[in-house]
Amino acid sequence: MNETAVTAPLSTLWLSCHVHYACRHAGACCRSGWPLPVELQVVPVIDAAVAAGRLRTVDGSPVWLLTSAEAPTGVAGTFRLAEDACVFHAAPRRGDAAHGSAARHCAVHAVEGHEALPASCQHFPRLCLVDGRGVRVSLSHYCPTAASLLFEHEGPVEIVPGPPAVPGLAVPEGLDVRDELPPRLTPGVLMDLDALTAWEHLVVQTLAGPDAPVGTPAEALALLRAYAERLVVWTPGDAPLLQVIDGLRGVGGTGGAAFTSAERGSDGGPYRLERQRRAMRVVTQTCGAPWTWPATPANIDALDRAFVSAEWPAAGALVRRYLATKAFGAWVTYQADAARGLVRWLQLAHDVLRVEAARACGDANRALDGDMLFTAVRQADLLLAHYADGLAVARSL
Repeated sequence: MNETAVTAPLSTLWLSCHVHYACRHAGACCRSGWPLPVELQVVPVIDAAVAAGRLRTVDGSPVWLLTSAEAPTGVAGTFRLAEDACVFHAAPRRGDAAHGSAARHCAVHAVEGHEALPASCQHFPRLCLVDGRGVRVSLSHYCPTAASLLFEHEGPVEIVPGPPAVPGLAVPEGLDVRDELPPRLTPGVLMDLDALTAWEHLVVQTLAGPDAPVGTPAEALALLRAYAERLVVWTPGDAPLLQVIDGLRGVGGTGGAAFTSAERGSDGGPYRLERQRRAMRVVTQTCGAPWTWPATPANIDALDRAFVSAEWPAAGALVRRYLATKAFGAWVTYQADAARGLVRWLQLAHDVLRVEAARACGDANRALDGDMLFTAVRQADLLLAHYADGLAVARSL
């Protein structure tokens, strides 16, 4: 008898709007000013390439690594910055096109390949959840390529199988909860993984799936709140939770029908504006120096009325698609209650996006359009996925 344990490879799921992601070398990550950690195992590879002349820093200096005695175990230090970017973020070459991979590129990636990159560079912009079901991969839309995929996608969004999150890596970095208890439905009740899968599918479907009900993002969120309230009263003595979740699929105008008046959420007037201010306070107070966030403009109400409010309905499909990406593989399902906590997270993401839309429009002094919404999506994810303390935000929900 062969006693060697055989571990089946983890399945990897993506959203259909993200599954074809491939780096276009837009360079936002390289120019972010972030201290990019470099693991010990890649240092000899990069050192050898620099010594051989295959790899050059943008300023010609052979010094590319900033070492630190306080670096975590296995980390040598961080990439040096030059010209407000990673020292290996190469400038355009003569005759190159003005955008995309031909304009700027990571010299390490170009010369030594993907495997020579530090882990943070290999993973960005992937946001991974690893649990007993496998790997779920979402993307940070701070990456212009990821944001472009969100805008370019046509049709509904579905959960689909896809390639490994990071080429050549069986288990990506992210939130790995394989050894943890299943998510919490309520403080005294856990949600099993089959029910979690069904709930996640229902949330994505309600927001942007092929049978998603017609309506605004606010109406979709109102319906999800109603769903969550039905789930949190469940007890183990009731019908199986999976059956309860499946029963919600026919409630509230799914199958493409419109929402009923009872399901419409309040999304106007002082309530909405105060909720948006509160959402920004909740998120920004978790940001630690130097990654602080600019204050919400004092005239945000006027900016919203002047530039966003009238155009927001036309952006509804994109906003709902954005919210679906915040629901899929959401860490908050493990860090807070999986039903109410997830819906509150989606409401918060919606409100942060709208504030950033008003901010972008105010800065440009023009009404919301595709370019302004693109900027807002990137800024919202820069805050939610990178600057804010996700666990602290989850606990606030």
